[in-house]
Amino acid sequence: MKKLLLFTLPLSIFFSCTSDSDEVTIPIAIKKKKIIEVKHDNQPFYKFTYNTTGSISEIENYSNGIVSNVTKVEYTNGLESRRNIYNSKGTLFNYQTYTYTGKLISERSSFSIHPSTGQEVLTQVTRYTNDAGKPFNNIIGVEYYDGSGSLVSKTIVTYLDNNGSNKVEVHNAAGTKTNVTTTMRDNSIPWDKVLAPFIYQREHNIISVSNQDSAGSSTTGYTVDYTYDKDRYPLTAKYSLSNGTKYTYTFTWE
Repeated sequence: MKKLLLFTLPLSIFFSCTSDSDEVTIPIAIKKKKIIEVKHDNQPFYKFTYNTTGSISEIENYSNGIVSNVTKVEYTNGLESRRNIYNSKGTLFNYQTYTYTGKLISERSSFSIHPSTGQEVLTQVTRYTNDAGKPFNNIIGVEYYDGSGSLVSKTIVTYLDNNGSNKVEVHNAAGTKTNVTTTMRDNSIPWDKVLAPFIYQREHNIISVSNQDSAGSSTTGYTVDYTYDKDRYPLTAKYSLSNGTKYTYTFTWE
């Protein structure tokens, strides 16, 4: 659990002396940084804005150097309650709402908005099973429903270590296993924590993802190689996909 505790106390790292020493434990302060920009192969990809409490308030997503959509985040009682997604013209076309049990998300509802009529349509409901006894990495099951309430698929999540590495088994509505995804994480500070409200699921960076079909005959995925600053905040991430594609993210923190 030592790695997990480092992230529950992000402002300090403690160095302990041996039992026969007269020295005392000295805390060393580390500035808590916020990610403000991500570049994809030197082109803008994400830009982030925060509110006065330090929580994410806006995410700009870019394509070919131009803003393609903007996500604006709303809060209720300090918890994310809604994410509104606007297109490049500033028109709301999609939003998600979140229902909580305590401080853990138990349901997400996704809506689309018809561009001409403005009619809102429920497109998906996602229900989460949480292990409330864990402070992090506590989603253990997910069920996906379409807008009419029919089950589409469900997953079972098994954690492999304290960093949040996991294996996810995906089953269709009939209960047949269709594929397995294995995600491995390191023990460093994540760059993508603000991309979704499930901050308790993103305590560390992904270093590899492997997707295998139910027959075990086809595997796809990617690996990531990071560089870090002295405080273990990522500076670059080089992605290598199984199809041969490669690209690099560059991160700016403040």
